[in-house]
Parts: sequence; C-alpha cells; structure tokens
Amino acid sequence: MERWTGRVALITGASSGIGEAIARQFSNIGVNVAALARRTDKLQALEKECKNNAGTLKTYRCDISDEKQIEKTLKQVYADFGSISILVNNAAIAQAISLTDTSISSRKLYETNLIGLVTMTQHVLKQMKDNNIDDGHIINVNTIGGHCVLPILHMANYCASKNALTVLSKSLKHELAAMKSNIRITNFSPGLVPTELAQPIIDRSSIELPALSCDDIVDAIIYVLSTKPHVNISELTIEPVGEDVNVIGK
Repeated sequence: MERWTGRVALITGASSGIGEAIARQFSNIGVNVAALARRTDKLQALEKECKNNAGTLKTYRCDISDEKQIEKTLKQVYADFGSISILVNNAAIAQAISLTDTSISSRKLYETNLIGLVTMTQHVLKQMKDNNIDDGHIINVNTIGGHCVLPILHMANYCASKNALTVLSKSLKHELAAMKSNIRITNFSPGLVPTELAQPIIDRSSIELPALSCDDIVDAIIYVLSTKPHVNISELTIEPVGEDVNVIGK
C-alpha cells in the first residue's frame, strides 16, 4: 500500500459497517480519506476517532442519489485534498421491497445502488482525467447477490441492482481499456457480513449463517490495492467458509 500513502481515497457509505472500517484503516495507514455518508453524527464520531491517524480523514454529508450533492461534495473534497486516486463505491440500500406491493417504492434503492454509483464514478473519473491521475483504482463493493438471485422473499430489487452492478463493472473495465487508461476497476463481491445493510437478509433466515467480519473485507480490499500497477483484480469474491447462498433465507 506504500504507493497510496498521502494520496486521496473517497469512500461512500462510510458511516457504518464496511465503509466505516475501510475509511478507518485507510486513514490509519496513511491514506487521506474523504468519508461520505448521510448520517452526520456518525461521520463526526468517525472523524474525531481518526484525528491522530497517519492520514487525514475528513467527512462529508452526501446523499449519492442526488447528483447536485455529488457535484457539491466533490468540489469540496478537491478543495480540501486535491484529486482523488481511489474511489470505493460502497453506499447501498438493501431494503426488502415486494414486487407486487405499490405501498413501498423501490426508486430510492435503485437511485442509490445504481444511478448514484454511476454518477459518482463518472464525476470522479473526470476529475482523475483532468488531473492526470492515470493509475487510480475504482472498487465497486458488490455482493454474492450480484451474481445470482438470493432465495429470499422481497429481496429481488436489491439483487437486481447488484447484478446490474456486475455488468456495469465489467463494462467500465472494457471502456477504460479502450481508452488506453491505466485506471483499474474491481468488482468486489463479499458474502454475508453482519452489518446494518445485511440485517434484512439476517432477519429472513431461520438458521445461523456463517459470516465474515468487516476486518476480513478490509484485508481483501488492501490486497486488491497492493497488487502491482500492471495487475488488475477485476473480480474478487470472498465468502465465509461454509456459506451456501441456496440456504440463505430458509
């Protein structure tokens, strides 16, 4: 990770769970971190906790489903830190929404998991290009549910958004290659991690499920970033031993 020391990583969904763990560890090892989320109180607690770390961590309230907030936040991040070298698209919604019930809209889920992610990526890539950052890295935090349909009632919208992310990640890799860009893209797909995001899945299971910790995820992310610049881990799936997606939710 030495080549990332002093450089800037932007992490969405950084107020809890995986995003918070990544932000904390990046800051601890000397990466400057822009930590984005919607919950100001949790962001402030994270910034206070990391104030003496080797890397500077600043927090920004940003709802990535709102393009104007993305633009405003990125402008402030650039003013505070300079150009971004690492983007970790981690923010997501895993709400249980029936496909046959009109009382709950799925719009916010798709606007966060897909549209907001694409918008954030487009703006960060432009900033990288404008500032000659040609060795950056974009990590899309996906899930094993992004490669299948989880057998869990009312989680179809979540799985659909994450399967679409798998396609988008592959397509972005091809587009960057066509541009002769050295920016790397990783579609990172963990199994179950017991965070707030995963609670709807945990609640729908009648058995105890094997799980990863946030530290396991951080270790894998650091591995992805630590490979040589000419090596791109375009897809990484990490699961707890014994996990079987066919029994999740049963």
